[in-house]
Amino acid sequence: MKTICFVVHRFPSVSETFVVNQVVGAKTQGYTVCILTYKLGLLEQSSQRDLIEKHDLLSHTIVMDYKIPKSKLKQLTVGFFLTIRNIKYWTKPVNVSMKHRILNWPFLLKFYEKLRHVDVFHIQYAMVGTGISEMTMNGLLNAKIITTFHGHDAHFKNEKELKWLQNSYKVLFRIANYITVNTPYLENQVMELGCKKETLKVVPMAIDVSYFKSKELKELPNQGEVKLISVGRLIDFKGFEYAIKAVKLLVEKGVNTHYTIVGDGELFDTLQNQIKSLNLNNHVTLVGKKSQEDIKKALQYHHLYLMSSITNTKGRCETQGVVTAEAQAMGLPIVAFNNGGIPYTICDGETGILVPEKDVQSYADAILELISDPSRYQNMSKKAREFAVNNFSNQLMTERFLTLYES
Repeated sequence: MKTICFVVHRFPSVSETFVVNQVVGAKTQGYTVCILTYKLGLLEQSSQRDLIEKHDLLSHTIVMDYKIPKSKLKQLTVGFFLTIRNIKYWTKPVNVSMKHRILNWPFLLKFYEKLRHVDVFHIQYAMVGTGISEMTMNGLLNAKIITTFHGHDAHFKNEKELKWLQNSYKVLFRIANYITVNTPYLENQVMELGCKKETLKVVPMAIDVSYFKSKELKELPNQGEVKLISVGRLIDFKGFEYAIKAVKLLVEKGVNTHYTIVGDGELFDTLQNQIKSLNLNNHVTLVGKKSQEDIKKALQYHHLYLMSSITNTKGRCETQGVVTAEAQAMGLPIVAFNNGGIPYTICDGETGILVPEKDVQSYADAILELISDPSRYQNMSKKAREFAVNNFSNQLMTERFLTLYES
């Protein structure tokens, strides 16, 4: 069976559950797997510790350490002998600077020599795959390369950054067998970086729909509190400030509701101050970072999911948003701002409602619309579950990637 090497920036990671899902999916299909990472994370910080331990993934993890000497003299001396040993690869014409070729390539050649048995490199986030692309183009590696873009690896805020990314990915786009993206929105972004459309495949990031499954059919409370929830890092483009403002409008209308925000980040104090200034301490709670099990439990007893992500001042926005799939799998209808890849993650009018970006009044109105019609809410909850199962299951994602591994 083929060996699949998943290449990531950090493993284990706090939030990148899709990486573990893909590794486990390939492993359970009989593939030999390994994980190549720049940085080794802490197992106790991972939201998928149980899966990592169950499949013993850390024993299959290799840290990407090229062991380049800090001393320039030693670097040049050792590099010279390594270059002589691998001269037929070192001299191959590849579009890299001579400085990089002289100072770094000898050590990359030595490191990647031990990975020549790999059949497929599946690179997660394009920037971590540049070394593998170079070693493939010079002939050292002879593996299939699949690169998955996730969003920020394709983001640029000006023409200068665009040119830099286009140059950085030039070798990768030339050598990769397939480039995968999670939505058509991201597909367009990656094409702007110079990738050919025929190389691109849309493969949405998936979830375990058997794990994210409500114990009972969702119903709105007759007279009790309607519970709203969001999950995500507390950073600007997640747009939590707008969801909080929408909750304020609902409270002013006399709606009995409570909004829980799960996550941690640089805006924790800012959002806490906003909650206090709007007198929403009894209606909005920041609960900090939680495990995947805790998130599932929270989704179980909430009624609506608020996807409040926006386009920030640097032009960054969601390209998919896996938690939207998790919420729908649990039967939660979604209220979301219409931007980026979000429209591809819900079925507007059937599993949720899209409203104009940053339009707080429309956002509050959409929430009120859903919680004011129990029959429609229950039907939407049922369709949300069906939509998630039919579009975002791990099984479906695994099948799509296995097709690419074998094609």
